Amino acid sequence: MKARSFQYLTFEGLKNVWVNRLMSVASVGVLTACMLLMGIAIAFSFNVDVIMGTVEDQNVVMVYLEDGLSDGDRQEVEDALRAIDNVKNLEYVSKEVALDSITQGFRDDQKLLFEEFKGEENPLPDALKVTYKDLSLFDETTGQIEQMKQNMKISEVSNKRDVANQVNSLRNVINIASIWLIALLMVIALVIISNTIRITMFSRKLEISIMKAVGATDGFIRFPFMIEGIILGIIAAGVAFGLVYLIYRLAADAVTGNLMLNLNLLPFGSFAAIIFGIFLVLGAIAGMLGSLVSIRKYLKREGSEFSEI
Repeated sequence: MKARSFQYLTFEGLKNVWVNRLMSVASVGVLTACMLLMGIAIAFSFNVDVIMGTVEDQNVVMVYLEDGLSDGDRQEVEDALRAIDNVKNLEYVSKEVALDSITQGFRDDQKLLFEEFKGEENPLPDALKVTYKDLSLFDETTGQIEQMKQNMKISEVSNKRDVANQVNSLRNVINIASIWLIALLMVIALVIISNTIRITMFSRKLEISIMKAVGATDGFIRFPFMIEGIILGIIAAGVAFGLVYLIYRLAADAVTGNLMLNLNLLPFGSFAAIIFGIFLVLGAIAGMLGSLVSIRKYLKREGSEFSEI
């Protein structure tokens, strides 16, 4: 395509957006709503992933050691645990630290009741707090630690298998739901753009009929509609991105100031480029595909429908 023809057809696409501005505004509005929901779903998914990671870090396995264990024997157990691939972190919790954590938050008079258990009278065992990298391997990794009881001086292995399974299941459900939601919104966006382009095409039936009569190619006729759809998609992407940013800031301020929730959302800048890139790509693709779908069946008729006008 020559540069002059490209400029002319691009101008025609821009003119179509302005001439049909009411429908353009309606299309941008509905497409923006779809992208807005999509952006919120993406932002929610990013934060849920971080929250799930935090829960994973808190869902630890306690390995209790036998009484009177020497430093060398304890180091042997620690080395064996660190050798397991799925072990992320290992922390030694002495019996003194364990007793202090139990009495933390008690009144002074209540803490006096535990004074007799300090020192040699402390009945609590020393322990190793084990954190996993991947909760989906929880049972397998815990089984490896259980087998170590036969050769190592380990008295008991305590875990929260049910919590781990629930966290892993919740993450899978959220990921699948997000994928289906984004796919559904993409289909809706294609339908909206297609209907808008179809209305533009109906308003230009006579012009298209004349172009077909003088030998214009399908690509020459289709190009302005593609430009119109892409422009609508890009405008919607910009508006949706601004709204997502505003809503996310309001939500972050509300959540951060709520002491009961005790949550801190991720900074918007940490995933802003990803959302903006997705919006631009999806907006342009939705606009282009919508225009192609709406005009293809009419171009296949070789202009016979338009010539009747």
